[in-house]
Amino acid sequence: MRSIREFFSRNLTPKTGTALVIWRVEAWLAGPMAIALVAWLGRWNGALVTGAVMTGLSVLFLLLFEGERVIDEVRRWVGDRDWGHWSMRTAERRDKRGVLLRALSVPVTVMLMGPFVRSLTYHIFRVRRPFAYPVSIAGQMLHSLFWTGIVLGSFWGLVVLPLVHRVL
Repeated sequence: MRSIREFFSRNLTPKTGTALVIWRVEAWLAGPMAIALVAWLGRWNGALVTGAVMTGLSVLFLLLFEGERVIDEVRRWVGDRDWGHWSMRTAERRDKRGVLLRALSVPVTVMLMGPFVRSLTYHIFRVRRPFAYPVSIAGQMLHSLFWTGIVLGSFWGLVVLPLVHRVL
């Protein structure tokens, strides 16, 4: 408990605090928002609106973490872990294999991470701005089109609506 308090007293700035608050609000509201938008606007329009909102959050998180000292602390913490040590070595490699491994990790960050975790990951691994912003923006739209449009939209259309029509 004491170490967590010390960590936050050393590293919590207004920008980091704002990012944490927005992240928790996003975490609570992203799912219900996507469901409501798919129900109200339809599968693809709902996915596009969800993508636009989440893309804005992706850019906001990237901007809020820019130059924050908490990133260095988290980077050290990740580097001290077994899994983190391997990933940090991969992130810092400058040979062809490092470039290939980093390129192969992009689809994982795009499809499996939300805006907050993706932006935190890009800052921890020192992804350069000219790459981080376009990948995060385009990736968030692809993420939303897949998870909201295909997955949630299919579930809504194949399971929820027929069930509602059967009950009503």
